[in-house]
Amino acid sequence: MKKNYLFLIINIIVFIFLILSVEIIIWLQENKHLRNLGVFPQSIQRLKFHPGVKNFKFDPTTFPTPENGWGRPVEGLEYNKKPIVIFGCSYAYGYSLDNEQTFSYKLSKLAKVPVYNRAWTGWSVQHMLYQTKLDEIYKQIREPEYVIYVYINDHIRRLYLLSFSSWNILADEQNLRYKEKNGELIEIKNNNPILKQIKRLYFVNKIHHLYVNKFILSEKNKKNCYDFAIKHFTEAKKEMEKHWKNTKYVIFFYEDDKQNNYLKENLKKAGFIIISSCNLTKENLKSSKYLLDNHHPREEAWDLLTPLIMKKLDIENEKI
Repeated sequence: MKKNYLFLIINIIVFIFLILSVEIIIWLQENKHLRNLGVFPQSIQRLKFHPGVKNFKFDPTTFPTPENGWGRPVEGLEYNKKPIVIFGCSYAYGYSLDNEQTFSYKLSKLAKVPVYNRAWTGWSVQHMLYQTKLDEIYKQIREPEYVIYVYINDHIRRLYLLSFSSWNILADEQNLRYKEKNGELIEIKNNNPILKQIKRLYFVNKIHHLYVNKFILSEKNKKNCYDFAIKHFTEAKKEMEKHWKNTKYVIFFYEDDKQNNYLKENLKKAGFIIISSCNLTKENLKSSKYLLDNHHPREEAWDLLTPLIMKKLDIENEKI
């Protein structure tokens, strides 16, 4: 009996040692990768090893606070027209751009209209849905003329990830996710203490990324992924319509291809206005003229696209 206990204890120790070794190797490699990308400020050499699990948290009373590097300022409050609200990820936020180079800034100045940028790096459709469920947003923003969601293809994948980027994985930052239950989307709270510790592991996140890319996003499952995304869009729209009765809801496909046809067709049926970059311009938005080295839009991209989006939506100074 004692031998069996000893054998069990030894195996547990070996198992823990192996997990710890793998975690340290991934931690070192990913820190090196981030450092080579130039992501770290000079004050940071590497992210701490498992600093502590952080579930998604969002305080609407402190977003945006651009003076603290958290979101973009509200533009055009001097104008009396009905505002425009922008949702999305780093594309909509304007990653690596000065504020005056962003879509939200240029749209406000060209249309002479208040613009609220509710986007942030690494976000997706679920982050729009989350915000639309908060009463505070409707106290901050009067009924807009348009809500514009800036879509890129990676937003589908982000609906499923435990943690989004290498930075999020190393920082133990859990991704906001929803699951469908009884026909409605329910936020995954990550309250189970055991599952929480499993989900935080670096190698679990790496394996889960592979699983999402290989199986969830496979061709045979693509329709289910699109249906899941459509569910997020339509629930967010329903939440906003409870407060904003006369708003028009737009999805701007910054990235687009034939695979998105099913998604676009069903979003149109759900009452969204669909705009595709490929229908606005023949310019190659993936060229170095319009894309930064970190694969985000340059100012030149928004100089090109903003007037075209305004024309498509019939946004003119006297119309809003």
